Amino acid sequence: SGVGRRALNPFLIGEAGLGKTSVVYEFSKLAEKPLFIDQGREDLTDEDLVCTARISDDPDKKIDYILSNLGTAMIVGGIYFADGICKLKPRALSPYESVLDDRRYVDSSLLGERLYSHPGFRFVAATNPEDMEGNPLPEFMGSRLRPMIYFDYPEPKQTEMIIRMHHPILSENGASLLDCYWNLWRKNNSDKSPAPRDSLQIFSLAQNLADYELMDRNKPFVLEYSGTPSVIKKKHMEEAFKVFFSSPVRSIQCIPSR
Repeated sequence: SGVGRRALNPFLIGEAGLGKTSVVYEFSKLAEKPLFIDQGREDLTDEDLVCTARISDDPDKKIDYILSNLGTAMIVGGIYFADGICKLKPRALSPYESVLDDRRYVDSSLLGERLYSHPGFRFVAATNPEDMEGNPLPEFMGSRLRPMIYFDYPEPKQTEMIIRMHHPILSENGASLLDCYWNLWRKNNSDKSPAPRDSLQIFSLAQNLADYELMDRNKPFVLEYSGTPSVIKKKHMEEAFKVFFSSPVRSIQCIPSR
């Protein structure tokens, strides 16, 4: 950033599963900056966002002061991601006020100190639209979070590109399997487009089902399949959809080992 140029504080808005967090991860890789994440919760306080204290494990100390993700990101010049920011109560948002304007510092009453941000420090926030409607941000936050970037559901071709990127083995029967995927999606959820997360979870489940068929039942069961990924078939996709759209499991019968 140039002299006198204020850093942008992007605000990502979109339904769950559309890739807001993935975009922040990718940005941190491209910028080669460490990423620090806080997940919004109603029980977070303003001091939790700066510094906390605990009884020390060191016999020579009484108290350990633990700097927060926000404070650490400010000092080292990293990226701080406030995910689900609208879930925080207005009072808990107060430390962000001085961080997001020209002051670029935060005060800690627990430490009795003022922490100034590194020039490379960057702030990113995200929320789901329903959280934003139920818990609108105070004006002092809304005016500081810019630009506002809205995430929408991808077009089918974009969804297919994401699926193929994560499952290269689809090159063998990708076209027919993707046709099967769309037919099953419309059958199970005709009035809503799939989020990238939904699509990847369904294909991952189908891949696991295909891999499981090839496993040697005489060998110890392992969660990590180390062989060559097997070809996903229509039956695997159909079973994956059954599991994905089934109601939650209410009980599990435990079978004692022999």
